[in-house]
Amino acid sequence: MINSLIKGLRNTKLYFWDRLSVLRAGILGANDGIISISGIVLGATGANLDSRSLLITGISGMLAGACSMAGGEWISVSTQRDLQVETMTSQASLKAKTIDAPQLHKKDLLMPLHAAGTSFLSFIMGALIPLLAITLSTPQWRIFNTACLMGLALCLNAVFSTLGNHISIGKTIIRNVLVGFLTIIITYILGSVLSV
Repeated sequence: MINSLIKGLRNTKLYFWDRLSVLRAGILGANDGIISISGIVLGATGANLDSRSLLITGISGMLAGACSMAGGEWISVSTQRDLQVETMTSQASLKAKTIDAPQLHKKDLLMPLHAAGTSFLSFIMGALIPLLAITLSTPQWRIFNTACLMGLALCLNAVFSTLGNHISIGKTIIRNVLVGFLTIIITYILGSVLSV
């Protein structure tokens, strides 16, 4: 009875950590997509690229960033999973000497592909915001529209990331927006300087 209760609690904890790694991947992926592609397309705008070149640059950056984020998340969660398997195996071998060892099941382990897939899709969803803003805006409104939508998206993502915990929403929003605007200012200036 006690063994099954402990096993149930352990499974609940593992399920929670797997969901947490997927949620974390989604939030970070969207944030990186918003900031990275805003920086890329506004840097390209600073370099006076035409609409077609902006679109190609944005799509290339979006796909490269999504693949990079997914790969990094897969490596990170795979490493956590390997450590988890090692820990569970050593605990099971110790418990086998005194009580029935709990069975290892795939459903008990972190899922690297879930986190990688979430990271990939959320990066693309975040990246589409500045990409659509810059390609659908008229030339005179590109910078303003992209910067405003980026700021709004980062605020919403910051609020979402604080749900269910005691982290300050205000501080999280300020950090997100500050990083976003510093990124687009740097890339826009760099694009402008290099285009001369």
